[in-house]
Amino acid sequence: MTSLLRHLVESTLFAAAVWLVTLTLRRNRARLRHALWMAASMKFLLPFMLFVTLGSHLVPSRQAPVPPPQLRLAIADSAPPAPFSAVAAPVVRDWRPPVFQFLWLGGSAAILIRWYVRWRAAMIKLRTSSTWRGPALPVPAFSSAALVEPGVFGVFRPVLLLPAGIEVRLSAGQLEAVIAHEMCHVRHRDNLAAAAHMLVEAIFWFHPLVWWLGARLVDERERACDEEVLHKGSDRSAYAESILRVCEFGLDAPIPCVSGISGADLKRRIRDIMTASATRQLEPGKKLLLGSLGVAALAVPLAIGLTHPPKMRAQSPAPLRFDVASVKTSPQPFVVLFPLRSGVRISWTTDLATIFAYAYHLEPWRISGQTAGLGNVYAFEAATDPRATEDQVRLMFQSLLIDRFRLAVHRMTKGVDGYALTVAKKGIQLRALASGEQPPELPKQFGGPEQAAALEGKVLATIPAAGIGALTGRGATLAQLSAALQRVLKVAVIDETSLPGKYYFDFQFAQPNHPDDVIAPDLFSALQDLGLKLEKRKTPVEILVVDHIEKTPTGN
Repeated sequence: MTSLLRHLVESTLFAAAVWLVTLTLRRNRARLRHALWMAASMKFLLPFMLFVTLGSHLVPSRQAPVPPPQLRLAIADSAPPAPFSAVAAPVVRDWRPPVFQFLWLGGSAAILIRWYVRWRAAMIKLRTSSTWRGPALPVPAFSSAALVEPGVFGVFRPVLLLPAGIEVRLSAGQLEAVIAHEMCHVRHRDNLAAAAHMLVEAIFWFHPLVWWLGARLVDERERACDEEVLHKGSDRSAYAESILRVCEFGLDAPIPCVSGISGADLKRRIRDIMTASATRQLEPGKKLLLGSLGVAALAVPLAIGLTHPPKMRAQSPAPLRFDVASVKTSPQPFVVLFPLRSGVRISWTTDLATIFAYAYHLEPWRISGQTAGLGNVYAFEAATDPRATEDQVRLMFQSLLIDRFRLAVHRMTKGVDGYALTVAKKGIQLRALASGEQPPELPKQFGGPEQAAALEGKVLATIPAAGIGALTGRGATLAQLSAALQRVLKVAVIDETSLPGKYYFDFQFAQPNHPDDVIAPDLFSALQDLGLKLEKRKTPVEILVVDHIEKTPTGN
């Protein structure tokens, strides 16, 4: 609907511009004004967006850069989970578009049927007519016993249809003028132009402007033929009288795509024939005006397209499904937190809950619904393109869960009890590095200095000893620290510090003995030492709800 309204506004404004131009050309040839009105009609079939699109394809497309393949360490990388939208609202069907489409198509069909009936009537008259025995003409001529006015019938192979006995009712000069008028329609292919505008009327029948344009086209078409007939030397009085005599016995009007002689405003035509002076030649200024408008009508949308080439999405360097995948139950009592990659091979022994957290890039506590069986441990073996990024591998595991476990999920937003990470009264005790300052040494549990570059920009969760947890930040933001605290506490933790800096920190805390335990005092104290604190908050969180999952995987 928006595109249609925009196109109708464009076409209306274009027709208004044409009308203003025709006002400046009212002393010039009618054939020129007819061409301008025809351009206004054809604008309804050619939206400017078509030229914009054409222009956009004349320059090379700008392709989005493909991110370089990368592998992340198989440790607790606490990058914030990728957000996903809440559950969609129930679909409410709008009855207006179908009704509008029905009325639109119904109106177009009614107009086409009406014209078809009139065209069939004209075809019957043509088939029952006889060859006209008058002077030879550039097109076939037929004489009909039906009371019709002279007219040119046909678009691509036109014929002249004359009423029987016209040579008796008109004088030789009058008949010659009438035939000259009809041959003018043939030379300028007026029937083809009329048929093209009929298509516009059939499609946009609900717009009053197209019917007004049709009247202008008929008016200028007939005036153009009148001008040409008089220019070739026909007597004004004889020509005007011939038109009036034809109107006396021409009872049946032809269809719009049949060019006759009695169209347009008859009174005005007779007055113009008898009194109008010779038409003026087109002045240089008006020629420049017409040329500029024509160039602008095409150049402006093309220029817009040239300056806005289409952006091509980067092709994914790897498919969203594994090339080969195997899923088997495993007796192993412990799980591995992240998949292990070696070349094309990916291996992982873990439970379904961990796979869910990895595949959908969220914490396990954000999974609800039919979670029975998510603790079962499976051995996964798969192969894929070694250039696949981690985000692509996550999508592959989503496909694996859907294909092998018949997974069906939906998303929803749910208010949960959580925490907000804020700055304590004494202020933040962390310090961002100054320019050129060397970062502190990497803790021993992470290996030597050669690992520092790989861990930069991350918050790492480790277990240095039984019952002890540790969070290590290497040039990380407090938003990343909040995400790491979510994994430790298994509740929502949002960052309300509004501090954009990147910090280095390392602190240990006593792990809760049970997931439902209150926050461990040691963790609270450790955060206080950093100038941070956790405050309780009711937070809306996006939850992945499992609607269905098979306990036994299919395939191998």
